[in-house]
Amino acid sequence: MNTNFKNISKTVSKTCIAMSLSLGLSGYAMASTQLQLHAEYAAIDTTMQTMMQAFEQGSAPTAFKVILKDTVVVGYSGKQQKVVSVSGEEWAKGFQPAPDEDQRHRKYQILDITDTGAVVKVMLDYPQWLGVDYLAMTKINGQWRVVSKSWSGTPKSAK
Repeated sequence: MNTNFKNISKTVSKTCIAMSLSLGLSGYAMASTQLQLHAEYAAIDTTMQTMMQAFEQGSAPTAFKVILKDTVVVGYSGKQQKVVSVSGEEWAKGFQPAPDEDQRHRKYQILDITDTGAVVKVMLDYPQWLGVDYLAMTKINGQWRVVSKSWSGTPKSAK
């Protein structure tokens, strides 16, 4: 009798966990669908595609279609052991074609949208770096622009 109770208890626990995960995932799917239905979603997605092209091409001119010279970029540098902050103009200097571009992987997820603001998470998987950028975007004169970037990441260990 005691063994049956334990088995039933385990089954109920597993079912509850599975249902919780399922509900959590469906909640995420619903939130994602609601974002996609937002009137500004397509414009933000187009802006992010331009941002991804700037990364892929290593092109400052393409980046400036999306960022501003006074965009704020901030993150913690483990190498320098401090928080560093640069302008969009300084950030764009780093947009150079990368010899290992074919090994760099990027994807983004639009996290939140209002009529004039958005937050986008960019996941970066480079041969020697694993990082995340959070881009704050604002609609300025009818165009979506990155006004700030907060980054974090870690170097990958050599193989």
